[in-house]
Amino acid sequence: MPEDDLKNLRDQIDTIDLKILNLINQRLEIGKKVGLIKRETGSRILDRTRERNVIEKLSKINQGPADKQLLRYFFNVIITATRDIQKPKTISFLGPEASFSHIAALTHFRHSGNFVEQPNLYEIFRDVEKNESHFGVVPVENSIEGAVSHTLDLFSHFDLNICAEQYEPVSHDLLSITGEPKDVQKICSHPQAIAQCRSWVKKKFSRARIIETSSTAKAALMASEDKTIAAIASRQAAHIYALQTVESKIEDVSGNITRFLIIGKDLPEPTGKDKTSIMFAVSHVPGALFKALAPIDRAGLNMLKLESRPTRHENWSYYFFLDIEGHQQDQRVVETITEIRKYSLLLRILGSYPVFIKEDYDT
Repeated sequence: MPEDDLKNLRDQIDTIDLKILNLINQRLEIGKKVGLIKRETGSRILDRTRERNVIEKLSKINQGPADKQLLRYFFNVIITATRDIQKPKTISFLGPEASFSHIAALTHFRHSGNFVEQPNLYEIFRDVEKNESHFGVVPVENSIEGAVSHTLDLFSHFDLNICAEQYEPVSHDLLSITGEPKDVQKICSHPQAIAQCRSWVKKKFSRARIIETSSTAKAALMASEDKTIAAIASRQAAHIYALQTVESKIEDVSGNITRFLIIGKDLPEPTGKDKTSIMFAVSHVPGALFKALAPIDRAGLNMLKLESRPTRHENWSYYFFLDIEGHQQDQRVVETITEIRKYSLLLRILGSYPVFIKEDYDT
């Protein structure tokens, strides 16, 4: 009978589920022991290279029907849980909840850890420096708006490392309690979000009153308390503040991406695909910057980014922020930084960390 066959199959699934549960708990118990050894030896809990190798090895021997995406998702969850049981992390982000900084933090750490919102970037740096948080997540540049100057400035005040980077797409939805366009009388959001959706808002809601807020998440909170208010905010904000979508992807220009840095005190080991960030200053004389950058060309290294910020100690004096390919333990990078240092008044290595690979975070 088909009913008997179905019951038999379900009984088999129940038996397998019980085995999976027992195996997961066994893995977590072993992971807990690994965490104790790591703490005794001073090893890092977060090891992206090891995690990536585990999943790549399993993908190669996988015979299906589970596909690569399912395999990555399943084992990312297990690996994250194992890491969490070894040493729960505290991560500071620029609040409030549902801000793009919050989303970047959740994505990078795969929703694992204790996430603490901070009112400004300074408090994130301070929190990590005082060991009240293991890591901080800070925006450093946007593909449309450019560099986040305040983040760069704070590296001159705090002795912290860049441990990783996270690229997060910025897409805006119009959210309200009812999700009905006819109810929208006021539209609230952060000034940047409003600017990025200005043409769409003018076309669809020309009579709506525009109200600027301190963040997109603050706008979502306001919308959750008044059905005449719609917020320009992230899709995740709809879930957190129980809002409905009036319309999705309302930004005037698609492809907007923000790069975030993960700051902390870890020193990631080389992975073979890394970048190194340095901060340096040169004398305010003709040709000084050219001489400082020349060793990069001679070494055949790829310069990925160069930004300048006033030192604020002397007029027309600047810090330069430079990203180059490679790890600070690589011989070519060591020799290049040594040469740059000769032409610098000061130089500090901000960190070497893996180049962001999107598929590592796709779940």
